[in-house]
Amino acid sequence: MLQAFREEGHELITLTGWQTAADRVEKIRGVLREIRRSKPDLCYIESPTYPIMRHADRKLIRTIHRMGIPIGYFYRDFYRKFPDEFPRRRSLRGRAKEFALDILQALTDRCLYSCDIVYFPCLEACDLFRYPDMRALPPAGENKLPQTKKRNNTAIYVGGLTGAYDGKFILDCFSYINRNGIRYKLLLICREEELKKLRHPGLDAAWIEIHHASQKEIAQYYERASVGISIKSDTRYNRYAVSVKTYEYLAFGLPQITSKEEAVKRLIDREKIGISIDMTAEDFEKAMDTILGDDRAYEEYQNNVRRSLLDHNLWVHRVRRVVDDLSAIR
Repeated sequence: MLQAFREEGHELITLTGWQTAADRVEKIRGVLREIRRSKPDLCYIESPTYPIMRHADRKLIRTIHRMGIPIGYFYRDFYRKFPDEFPRRRSLRGRAKEFALDILQALTDRCLYSCDIVYFPCLEACDLFRYPDMRALPPAGENKLPQTKKRNNTAIYVGGLTGAYDGKFILDCFSYINRNGIRYKLLLICREEELKKLRHPGLDAAWIEIHHASQKEIAQYYERASVGISIKSDTRYNRYAVSVKTYEYLAFGLPQITSKEEAVKRLIDREKIGISIDMTAEDFEKAMDTILGDDRAYEEYQNNVRRSLLDHNLWVHRVRRVVDDLSAIR
């Protein structure tokens, strides 16, 4: 988003990161001096994974609100709404940390009433909160579309393998598809520590290629694949979460096969950029055959992916929406 604001030609006052509490406070003082000298038209904030930790940050938000500057706050992660799926720590030290986070969460929730709009990754997440103005602001992608993309028999999966992600299901599906010989290959891009948590005979199969690639190295693997896979475990949290990988596949021109989380399914079905499946190996195989069955079908998916990205799923489109929303309030 920061880069997209710059690409759109906006002058920015930024507040990012800190090494120590004192460093953060000093940065906030610098921001306050700047906004009092040159009052901005709007303020956009992206939340950390945890609640807002510093009193100085909450005070800054309230100060900006009192100055009449419209504020949009992107609520990144709301996993604490699902304590059954993310169990609280039980040790004495752990309970103390959880108690502190409860207090910080309450202070954050109260502070966010000073924001004009609270954004979430999908509309469904708005059901979990009670802020006056809540809207969806899903992730987006950069334009990394290839000039041409040939259909081949290779799929790519990038991400986790356990917990919120269903690596076992993906491997089960490829084992089923290739039961009578190799029909489709899988490029599996994951962290080494994630791989150690998973035991599956498919990890040694001839149809899989495993890499532990950094974000800078990953483009070469996207270029080799014809379809992206975004499969998550069926949990309540995942029904509200929207994977950035969905939009990264778009950015590299890949149609995709996804599980049926409502927010992702809505995008996939509306834009016709892939297939959302029932969680069976048979349905997965059918989706692979549909997307990669022939050149004409694949070209149609390719055109839909390109149109979806360039028309309304780039980061600059998200910036324009934020600017339009907050300018209307001003």
